Amino acid sequence: MVKLTDDSIMLVSPSGETSVFDPERLQSRIIQSFLAAGVSESYLADDISLAVEFSLRKSRRKEKIFTLSEINNSVVQILKDTGFPETAAIYMRHNACSRLTVDPDFNTVRKLLQKNMAVSPELLDELAGKVVSAAQHLNIKSAAPELFVELAKHYETEEFAAEDIELVSLDSWEQDNHWLVSVKTIEQELPVSARALIDAGVLRLIGVSRMFPAIRIFFMINAFCRFHGLNGPLTEMVLIPYLFAAGKAIDSCIMTAESLAEKRNELPIFLTIPDMSSFAAQMLDASWPEVEKNCREMVTPLCNSLSRPLFKLKLT
Repeated sequence: MVKLTDDSIMLVSPSGETSVFDPERLQSRIIQSFLAAGVSESYLADDISLAVEFSLRKSRRKEKIFTLSEINNSVVQILKDTGFPETAAIYMRHNACSRLTVDPDFNTVRKLLQKNMAVSPELLDELAGKVVSAAQHLNIKSAAPELFVELAKHYETEEFAAEDIELVSLDSWEQDNHWLVSVKTIEQELPVSARALIDAGVLRLIGVSRMFPAIRIFFMINAFCRFHGLNGPLTEMVLIPYLFAAGKAIDSCIMTAESLAEKRNELPIFLTIPDMSSFAAQMLDASWPEVEKNCREMVTPLCNSLSRPLFKLKLT
């Protein structure tokens, strides 16, 4: 049985089955489509999956429930908007994305929205009515289902993936123009204390992407312990002052990246600790994933050292 957290994102399949949203699985599907289209840059798939996850978590829906088709249509739209129509076509062929043409009568539109948007019956009726009215006003007799779904999302109070993601359309996509701020530029502006942790393999930064501007930092906790000469087994009380120091270094990376990006809005922050499971075994003498909750609590001092909250903390 899957134990859900309060912020779990649920997906509804066309058959009505529900499952927990898995960003890694989504990223894998996007990577497969990129490779089939002859694009080998896997970081693009990472950008898109992060953008989708960000928009899901930022949705103002009372319950974070979305249909699989809703997710896939969002991926396809992002691929098209960022200059990858071939990849979008391949993704559509292998995932649940409708390409039929339908008439905008109320019952048809309502069924279409019911399949593609996980909203209440009352809101479903309201959105269907607005979409039909808009189609009549624009003299649309028949159109692709995506058009009506996108109209409904526009009218929905908590519209999906609307204003939280800033997408960049490019005529051509090259390695050099992928980054809004390169990792080299960020590292050059960091204080000595933060650069020392990067040189020691404790911190690893990712540049700020143009496709999905965000701040991504990897914190290697085993290397961090070696850097400070810590040996296991460790207790939380021993780690706390060191984690506060790590948080200050990470915060300097965040502030530097955001300053260089010169964005109007705060960038979402993703912090990954990719070796937490091995740290638990080697330094805490504990079993993973049974101890994951305790590990999350243990790194609270680090997170509290940051000047603003993380969008996502990932432990693996």
